[in-house]
Amino acid sequence: MNGRILVVEDERAALHSLTVMLGDEGYDVLAAEDAESGLEMALREEPDLALLDIRLPRMDGLTMLQRLRDGYSETAVIVMTADTTSSSAIRATQLGAFDYITKPVDFDHLLVLVRRALKYRALDREVRALRATQTHNVAIPAIVGHSSAMQTVYKLIGRVAGSSATVLITGESGTGKELVANAIHEYSPRSAGPLVKVNCAAIPESLLEAELFGHEKGAFTNALYRRAGRFEEAAGGTLFLDEVGELPLSLQPKLLRAIQEHTVERLGSNRPLKVDFRLVAATARDLQKAVAAGRFREDLYYRLNVVQVALPPLRERREDIPLLVQRFLRRSERPVSIRPEALDLILAHDWPGNVRELENVIARAIAIAPGGVITADCIEVREGAPLDGPSWLQQIPFEAGYKHVIGRVEEHLLRAALTRAGGNKARAAGILGIQRRLLYDKMREYRIE
Repeated sequence: MNGRILVVEDERAALHSLTVMLGDEGYDVLAAEDAESGLEMALREEPDLALLDIRLPRMDGLTMLQRLRDGYSETAVIVMTADTTSSSAIRATQLGAFDYITKPVDFDHLLVLVRRALKYRALDREVRALRATQTHNVAIPAIVGHSSAMQTVYKLIGRVAGSSATVLITGESGTGKELVANAIHEYSPRSAGPLVKVNCAAIPESLLEAELFGHEKGAFTNALYRRAGRFEEAAGGTLFLDEVGELPLSLQPKLLRAIQEHTVERLGSNRPLKVDFRLVAATARDLQKAVAAGRFREDLYYRLNVVQVALPPLRERREDIPLLVQRFLRRSERPVSIRPEALDLILAHDWPGNVRELENVIARAIAIAPGGVITADCIEVREGAPLDGPSWLQQIPFEAGYKHVIGRVEEHLLRAALTRAGGNKARAAGILGIQRRLLYDKMREYRIE
């Protein structure tokens, strides 16, 4: 046998399919329809791998995963989830999941993950999956996206949040670096402490040192009182330095010392203060090029770049655009829908300003939409930006597998039909030429509200 695998899935048809297909691949397969029996089986049999559905009756999959780890089980876990939000991905990774896969499951992709997980288990049986750093629910601004690029980001956030390592978030302007910083803080053991944010590009150089490190009374003209700096304010929590690539050279040695020694000195004082903080920095600049050009200290770059979270530009994850559009539409104070031809224009644009530009375009479209319906005429993108790129269909990454591509096409058709029908399900089913029962099933499958 290639290994023993436990499958926990409450849908009998799906459980049967997975059991048969994995058995055909030579695996010894155990099956359970609920988390309670699955947990008992996992702790008793200690399988090499568990395939675990998140949505289970009574006890959910994440709770079972937590109890597996509490029971000192070293079974590798792959989570199966229909939830495409960032929070479920991050939580699953934090609770020790080796990886996760979205439903409907692409079996070819699942087999790749199974082989990787079993190889990991065989090479290092004593390596435990990362434990949860936080067991209570948290509220963070949701990071939208279920593309493979964003799934990688979620997993990295989950792995790094529980450590004290300095994190450097990189990516073009408008990609959501601040949201990632929020998530790292909120999923960390420091979440009860402050998250202090400083935009290094927004504060004049003459004031930035005092802002970061504080000052004593009389340290300079108009310094009429003692003031603690942002490092001190972040004690017990996280300091987020946005646009750290804009930090002037004159301040970089002082920042380097603060990171190395976790001490700061206020302006006008020579007494070092010990400060307990976790540093997260972000930049849209290429810091390696800045180092080569002499604009950024090399030693500071390496101190900041302990763990790097690289955010992809929107043009490299176009399959997330419909989700982002729907998120922005739901923020409207009045009901708003969007025509398929308007969505096609949006999908064809390269979005040099990334998510921030898309949000602004949708906000304008909502404001001028006649009758609450966004048409192609409502979409106004940056002048000179290309709109004649490949169609939305050509943007779907075929490398993800046949089932994934078909699923994305099917979901697009369903959303387009419902939009055209103004949310009327019977009319949408008529547009697509399918029975209403099938429409309802597909809406549940793709989590379309």
